[in-house]
Amino acid sequence: MAHSFGESYRVGSTSGIHAITVFCSWDYKVTQKRASRLQQDNIRTRLKELLAEWQLRQSPRSVCGRLRQAAALGLAWLLCLGTALGCAVAVHVFSEFLIQSPEAAGQEAALLVLPLVVGLLNLGAPYLCRVLAALEPHDSPVLEVYVAICRIISEKKLKRRRKPEFDIARNVLELIYGQTLTWLGVLFSPLLPAVQIIKLLLVFYVKKTSLLANCQAPRQPWLASHMSTVFLTLLCFPAFLGAAVFLCYAVWQVKPSSTCGPFRTLDSMYEASRVWVRYLEAAGPRVSWLPWVHRYLVENTFFVFLVSALLLAVIYLNIQVVRGQRRVICLLKEQISNEGEDKIFLINKLHSIYERKEREERSRVGTTEETAAPPALLTEERGD
Repeated sequence: MAHSFGESYRVGSTSGIHAITVFCSWDYKVTQKRASRLQQDNIRTRLKELLAEWQLRQSPRSVCGRLRQAAALGLAWLLCLGTALGCAVAVHVFSEFLIQSPEAAGQEAALLVLPLVVGLLNLGAPYLCRVLAALEPHDSPVLEVYVAICRIISEKKLKRRRKPEFDIARNVLELIYGQTLTWLGVLFSPLLPAVQIIKLLLVFYVKKTSLLANCQAPRQPWLASHMSTVFLTLLCFPAFLGAAVFLCYAVWQVKPSSTCGPFRTLDSMYEASRVWVRYLEAAGPRVSWLPWVHRYLVENTFFVFLVSALLLAVIYLNIQVVRGQRRVICLLKEQISNEGEDKIFLINKLHSIYERKEREERSRVGTTEETAAPPALLTEERGD
């Protein structure tokens, strides 16, 4: 994940990428007709993305347009936040009313009223937010993904008569959400990653078929390298680190259930490792090295600090490598620019030499004609 993030972050610069895409993108080793057609489609899509980004930079919004966009975004955000807060307050007030009501406490059917209200709110609130999403004209697809993350609500365009567009932001969020749930549940259900892999394979082919049959190309091209960077950033930092912190807290601090589960007789899930070590110590000398490993490598804080220091050193080394590669890229670009200027100078020099030779040839031809004209005139006079 770190390697892919570094690659996508390094190639994110679009300085001079148009010429590179036009002149250096074709792979001449491709000989099959289908493969060449796919390569043509990839280059065409890449050029569309680059041209769309270039047009966006060349025609910035005016002050009035920016103010109008800020007002629309502020209104949409206030309405979305107001809707979420209103739903939360409504559920809280209604639940307090049911708890304090003596008539509702004795009826089993009244217990289903609160889940019904919550279900209706969950069903209606997303449609309201999708209507408000039409008021958010974002110029950058990356910004749209961040906005969709900030709202724990998916973005979707209003349904129209024409074919719908494939919502890349919502599908990216679904991937991140599914992977986060897998990381959170792997401790409690070890087979959950296998279920996630099967689910991703099925969903991929279903969405691919739906995309080719029912959707149209998006009006706003998406830059693949930027989207890879955003996806890896959101997947690594908020999702993975958040799941890791939650699982560590659950293992060390949360008391397991006292009625079910393999840890029901323990104060924490971490106590299971100590119980296991005691069983190993009583099992015999054949497995005596396992308690030593647990005592000096797992419970010893020095080893944790050492691993953390090595991890930080590796991260620092990767950062320095990326910076060095950027510096080399800048030097290579400067060298290419200097070589281009040298070639222009040589071409101008050759052009001036060629023009001087042409002038000399013309002057020499003119002098030859002037010296050859008098004998001809004399011959004509003698003939007369």
